[in-house]
Amino acid sequence: MLRIKLNESELKELAERLKRAKSQSTLIYLDLKIIEFSHQGKSVSQISELLGLHANTVRSLLKKFQAKGFEGLTRKPRGKPEEKLKAYDKAYWADVLSQPPSSFEPLQTPDQNWTYELIQQYIQTYLQIKVSISTIWNHLRRVGFTSGRAKLSITSPDPEYQVKRQRVEALKKKEKMAG
Repeated sequence: MLRIKLNESELKELAERLKRAKSQSTLIYLDLKIIEFSHQGKSVSQISELLGLHANTVRSLLKKFQAKGFEGLTRKPRGKPEEKLKAYDKAYWADVLSQPPSSFEPLQTPDQNWTYELIQQYIQTYLQIKVSISTIWNHLRRVGFTSGRAKLSITSPDPEYQVKRQRVEALKKKEKMAG
């Protein structure tokens, strides 16, 4: 059975940390309450029921505390994906999105046009950031990119197409003026 026994100085520190955590972080506060309840003699199942946490979560935290004390309770900041994307501005995205997705070999796609799924795959592969499509959409809007319907543009493979087209347009103008 996992039980935490705190000495006087640890009890004081727990009380101070609980006071600070109340106004700072719910997760840290819950961690400290787990320690407090364990010190009071409550079992893992009682603590998990009281705080609405899974018993494995409570057990894991108690083991961390036993191994490292209050230092075992520190949480690593994970950072929000949208914060990580802020480092990539409009110029960066203009460069990436001007190239077809097929030119990025790790994406393994024959596609010539970008989709949000492909952008998500690109970000995960090249930037090592896991983000949702809505986060990508919001970020691209924030830096000045908007998505719209793709426009179909058909051009002739004939290298003299533009010259011929201009000649036809000129003939049409002459007909209108004469007619």
